[in-house]
Amino acid sequence: MFCEMDADINALYVLLLPRNSYVELATRRIAAIATSSKIVVEKSTVPCRTAESMRTILEANSKPNARFDILSNPEFLAEGTAIDDLFRPDRVLIGSLQTPEGIDACASLAEVYSNWVP
Repeated sequence: MFCEMDADINALYVLLLPRNSYVELATRRIAAIATSSKIVVEKSTVPCRTAESMRTILEANSKPNARFDILSNPEFLAEGTAIDDLFRPDRVLIGSLQTPEGIDACASLAEVYSNWVP
């Protein structure tokens, strides 16, 4: 499943997919429907280099004028306290390319978190 959130960052697609085949399908779908630049956030625990694979798929299948910044934002949720952990995380990690665009995308996601994480 992925969701779209319209905000100041245009759209934020959050991937919550446990299997690589689903990540690939969702990434291809994002490339197919995106008509402007997007920030794509992979949230699930996924294998190393998933963001690179996503970037390759997006770049090969995107429309003109659509560019993508991919952020890694793993969750630290414990069984039995997952909801509380989500609303009051003890840490938030956001990984991005260290390019001006990647750093801006990271700041945009940090701004989203700032609405409920002190």
